[in-house]
Amino acid sequence: MFPLTLALGASVAWGASDFLGGLVSRRMAVAEVLFWAQLTGLALAVAIWMAAGGDLPSARAAATGAVAGLAELVGFLLLYRGLAVGQMSTIAPLAALTAVLPVAVSVGAGERVAALEAGGMVLAITGSALAAGDPKTKRAVRGAGLALGAALAFGVFLLALGDAGEEAGPAAVLCGRLASVTVLTAFLAGRADKDVRRFCPAARADRPALAILGGLDVLANVAYAEAARGGSGGHGLATVSVLGSLYPLTTVLLARAFLGERLGRIRLTGVTAVLSGVALISLASG
Repeated sequence: MFPLTLALGASVAWGASDFLGGLVSRRMAVAEVLFWAQLTGLALAVAIWMAAGGDLPSARAAATGAVAGLAELVGFLLLYRGLAVGQMSTIAPLAALTAVLPVAVSVGAGERVAALEAGGMVLAITGSALAAGDPKTKRAVRGAGLALGAALAFGVFLLALGDAGEEAGPAAVLCGRLASVTVLTAFLAGRADKDVRRFCPAARADRPALAILGGLDVLANVAYAEAARGGSGGHGLATVSVLGSLYPLTTVLLARAFLGERLGRIRLTGVTAVLSGVALISLASG
């Protein structure tokens, strides 16, 4: 049961991190938000890795962890942009489709899918269309597309980190963070060569949020990696990944509480359907 608790805890931390990331991305360029947040997270990842013993991962685990970090980076780039241009309580539930890819891979590998799980997948996909509503502007369409792209990238992230985490735990998270920080540093350095004003320290008012969202993301990654490691004790990686994908619920609740976001009846039905579908997948996988 403990691995499932860790996976659920990771989903809460990811959801809170996404909420903060969406807010800060309305004031800063998405790449810069990610850089400063990931840099903070890197320091925490190093500390956790050293506290866990500082064991070096195998070459395979290190490579898979790096793939996870880069997939997460792509997912964040898409999601934060989507959160910045659209309603959090609409964009975030679309990202709940993160669960579909891990389940599909598990089915392709021979895992049986219960009727309840299949029903949850259908409910989630249908709900995503309703959650997108009837977009009347290109901006709305773009936000929905960004969220769906983020869901695919995060699905790759969950699969890769889960695979690496089974062997390497915190070391896999550290490899992923090193890879993402390296890529972001190179990207922003290239932009700085063209326009030095584009690359500067974060504003003092944004630093706490950046530090918190970076820390929450690393803690969530470590919790998920440990959940995947414990998954061999009776719960498969599909179950752990689905529970970890429930993070949009936290984002939606925070958006309603702090931003006062409201949904129309159709979109509210879609949000409920997406989250209910992911929950059904979780129950079936248990």
